Amino acid sequence: MRFNNAKSKKWVPFLYFFLGIGSILAMLYLFLFREDLNQAKMWYAIPATLILLILIFYSTAKYFEFDSDGNVLTFINKGLFLSNFVNYRESRAEFPKEKLKRYRIQNYGLYSFLYVYVRSKTNQIKRVRFNITLLSTRKKRALKKSLDKVIKHNNEIS
Repeated sequence: MRFNNAKSKKWVPFLYFFLGIGSILAMLYLFLFREDLNQAKMWYAIPATLILLILIFYSTAKYFEFDSDGNVLTFINKGLFLSNFVNYRESRAEFPKEKLKRYRIQNYGLYSFLYVYVRSKTNQIKRVRFNITLLSTRKKRALKKSLDKVIKHNNEIS
């Protein structure tokens, strides 16, 4: 089974643009048309809130790709905004299906993570984390089904 969250890749640059232009327009409105905004606390609160929103969105907006065709499981996470030019946020894991021990999907409100536990060459269990926040619920179910099938096959072998 092979899938990704490419549909969300289309609207992420628009959202970045919207947040950037919206923050500039809000600052201009407050600076030019509001007389009661001479308090220093308000000037620090508005940019801090907008920067916090951008950082939250930046950390959640990741491209996810999964491939279980053949004998290898492939998981790829990379950034959505500048990943075509600079691939600094990519995390990739490729390993044989037999090395998969278990997995866990955690939902933290805004975030969703896939934790994959893999047996290494020295028989230690290593945890690898992938951001699946922008993955649809249908694709999350398909991911669970595929990984359950691999784990069931691994348990039958051993």
